[in-house]
Amino acid sequence: MSEVSKRSDAGAGAERRRVRVRTPGKHIVLFALAVTFMLGLSTTAIRSGRVLLPDYDLSALSADEQKTLYAPPLEFLTDLAPDSTGRAAYLKARLKVVARDRKALAELTERQPFIQERVAFLLRGLSSEDFEGDVGMARVKAEILKRVNIAAAPGAATDIIIEDLVIQ
Repeated sequence: MSEVSKRSDAGAGAERRRVRVRTPGKHIVLFALAVTFMLGLSTTAIRSGRVLLPDYDLSALSADEQKTLYAPPLEFLTDLAPDSTGRAAYLKARLKVVARDRKALAELTERQPFIQERVAFLLRGLSSEDFEGDVGMARVKAEILKRVNIAAAPGAATDIIIEDLVIQ
């Protein structure tokens, strides 16, 4: 074969091979159609009356059931573990435990000395750096909640409220 025929064959092969360009337009259109279809289907189902939406009637709850239940406050004054610089600090904290219900509140009140001990052991192992920032405080609260639920019944406490926290 001559040089010219090789070039023409290579050019013909390049012309036959199409370069596929991906455009996100097709995907966007398909997604929009799917969303429109689902919205149309759901509104049709709701209008037909065959789908029952939940009816939350909060007036049926008594005033006692609507109130948040707090266990007696926990107060701590303890030394913290040394931080990365070797500096020791002291912590003063006042915490409230939110109870799930009245039965859980009774359990939390009865087990308060054990809860106090577990949380005190946890706090002594922390350093002042552990309380830095929102993420640090969230971790400390989650760990305290975990320890409270271990000392009392599982799930008895639903949240921890830090009323006062001083690190010096």
